Amino acid sequence: MRSHTSPLAILVLGLVCGTVAAQDPMPVETDKNSDTTVRLEAHNAQTHFKIGDPIILDLVFSSRSPGYVVNTDSTSYPPASDLVELAPEDGWVRSHASFRGQCQNGNSLENLDKSPIRVPVLLNRTITFHEPGQYEVTLTTERLRVSGDWRQTSLEVCEPCRTTNAVGIELSAPGEQEEAALVASLSHVLDDANKNVSPGELSPEQKGDLAREFEAQQGTADGGEASKKQSEDLLRKLNQLISSKMAAIQNREDVRRDTAERLAHLSGDDSVRAKVHFIAEERESGEAYPIGPILKDGLPSSRNKQLQLTLLESAWRDPHRVPTSQLHDALRQAKELIHQEWVTDEAVLWDGTPKECQSALDQYQAEINEVIATLPLRTESNRMETIDYLKKLGIPNQFNQQQTTNTTPN
Repeated sequence: MRSHTSPLAILVLGLVCGTVAAQDPMPVETDKNSDTTVRLEAHNAQTHFKIGDPIILDLVFSSRSPGYVVNTDSTSYPPASDLVELAPEDGWVRSHASFRGQCQNGNSLENLDKSPIRVPVLLNRTITFHEPGQYEVTLTTERLRVSGDWRQTSLEVCEPCRTTNAVGIELSAPGEQEEAALVASLSHVLDDANKNVSPGELSPEQKGDLAREFEAQQGTADGGEASKKQSEDLLRKLNQLISSKMAAIQNREDVRRDTAERLAHLSGDDSVRAKVHFIAEERESGEAYPIGPILKDGLPSSRNKQLQLTLLESAWRDPHRVPTSQLHDALRQAKELIHQEWVTDEAVLWDGTPKECQSALDQYQAEINEVIATLPLRTESNRMETIDYLKKLGIPNQFNQQQTTNTTPN
């Protein structure tokens, strides 16, 4: 059956923006403006999936009148805003809360004109499927707004929210050998992408060629036609190199993100090991678009919750590894998943009762103390990085007690 509502996850998000939608959703008010429609459709006509596949459906927005905008952000980094509902009520659980009223990224807003706007929605971000079968899916979304109207919404009332039609999907069970081969292939792709950490960097040969051309151009910089043409050729080459390198960077990020999404929601032991490995390998500030949050979203999909917890505890205490906030949050969620099927979002972790907050604080400090106990076992450089991490935490510890006055993490 569907999981019960988390006592922490239903509390109003007391941070910068956003309210958290209850795990068992509250009623919403629907804007019935006939000028606009929101439909749910199959993404690339796909309605058959295997458990562990990324399950994507499209929100399709259309309007007969100007004056509307659509939030098209479908990245995996901000909390999910679209509320997924499924029938029947068994065979799946709501493993993550949805958040309403989030701050808007202006770069993701598109004007809705005569052409429909399609926004892909990854259901797995908030839903974990356990059983094969047929399901009817509806979404409630606040993505469509009148231009300039980004009033905050609440749990009880969401005037801009629209609830879509139902779309049927069918899920089948994957074979264990099939999943093991897929995990190996996906891990290989991520390993290769992670090795190429600076796709935007020029090769030594390219640097040498550019240096020689620049020197030659400087030697003929007399303002004549030949000098002007040489400068234009050099500028053209630089622009081509920059475009090529930017495309390489974007391609690498796309590969990493798509591969991580494919791996995140697989359920077997091999996928558990791979997810923990890549979460633990990612550095605190090493990537502009980290895959740790994507893989962390997939922790509830893992069947072997005890193996997952054991591996994350080992990675957290490993003196050869510098701790990170993503690894720490994954450890906390893995502990929750031993006892329940949903995880508490980090944003509402500290918004519970005083007793709940104290319990979370005690656990957090105990885990920090585990890292501190490993400091004598670490190399000098590792120890310096680990201490720097501890100093930046919002939880008091022996390395930041003088500077820290609050008792909640950053």
